[in-house]
This record gives sequence, C-alpha cells and structure tokens, in this order.
Amino acid sequence: MENNGINEDQERWLAFQTGDKDALAYFFNTFIGSLYNYGLKFTQDEDIIEDTIQDLFIRLWTTRKRLSMPASVRNYLFKAFRNLLFRKLSKLQKTSKYESEYIFLDVELSAETNHINAEQQLIRDKRLENALQQLPHRQKEAIYLRFYENASYEEIAQIMGTTVKACYKNVFRALSYLRETLITVITYLFFRLFFLN
Repeated sequence: MENNGINEDQERWLAFQTGDKDALAYFFNTFIGSLYNYGLKFTQDEDIIEDTIQDLFIRLWTTRKRLSMPASVRNYLFKAFRNLLFRKLSKLQKTSKYESEYIFLDVELSAETNHINAEQQLIRDKRLENALQQLPHRQKEAIYLRFYENASYEEIAQIMGTTVKACYKNVFRALSYLRETLITVITYLFFRLFFLN
C-alpha cells in the first residue's frame, strides 16, 4: 500500500536504514530466490552466486546510512547484485568465458499450456531452450528479465545499465530470431508479452 508517495518496500527501506534487522531480513527473504535464479543465467557456480548474495546484503547493511532511497528496491538489488557478480567473475579471471557465452538455464514454460500433452510440452521446452542458447548474451538476459522476471522495459534498462530503446531492440530482435526458428514457441512468448501486468 502507498503512503504519501512511499510504497511498502520503501517504508521498509527507511526502517532498514535506521538499523532494523527485520527489514533487512525481509529484503533477503523476499529477493533471495529471484537473485539466485538471475545469477544462474550467468554462471553455474552456485558458490559464487551464494557468496555474491551474502556480500550484497553485508554491503547493504554496512553502508545503509549512506544509501539513498531507490525508486524501486527490487531494481536496485538486481542491478547491485549483477554488478557485484560481474566483478567477482572478473576477479576470478573468468570474464572472457562468461561474456562470450552466458549460461542460460532453467527455461520453463508456464502452466498456461497444460492442455498440450506432456510429451509435446517437453519437446517445445527443449526447442525453446536450444533456440535461446543461440541468442547473443544481452538478448538472452533481456528475454529472461522480461518473460521470466516480468520486468518492464524501464526496469530492464535500469538493471542492465542501458537504455529503454536498446532493451526494446534486444527483446524484439530475439523474438524475431525465435519467430524464424520456433514458430510454436514464439506464439507463447508473444502471448506473455502482451498479457503481462
């Protein structure tokens, strides 16, 4: 709920800045799953992902008094996590590997297609995964944030450190490629595109 233009997350952020550990725990518990899944799009090294999440929240706590109020706490955490993860990968001298081929896993389709029998669904999932693997890494990331995290183009631009226009281009170039290679799955993706809240 809104209160004088400040939403619930922002109210908790204010409490967190004053030293409220419950508020910090709220953010950790709310976003750990999404941050972990986001990290898996860049590396399979679960230890690095877990360390990065822990480091993120430790840094938040130790610098809380100097932090400004984010317009979106979720977007702030995603962007901060992404930057911290990339720095860790760079320090481990794995940057070239991760930049040249980001690992894009766990492609799952929604239960909205339950009317299709299970065998056909497995085939479609595999075809979608294979098609996504062929995309440039920034297009993969934009597709993940748009369709699997339900992020808006403005949120994607903020997280990826780019422009909204560039995000539109990345998503629609990816969809154009998928349309050519995977007609049945692209129908599903366009459905998601136009019916996201």
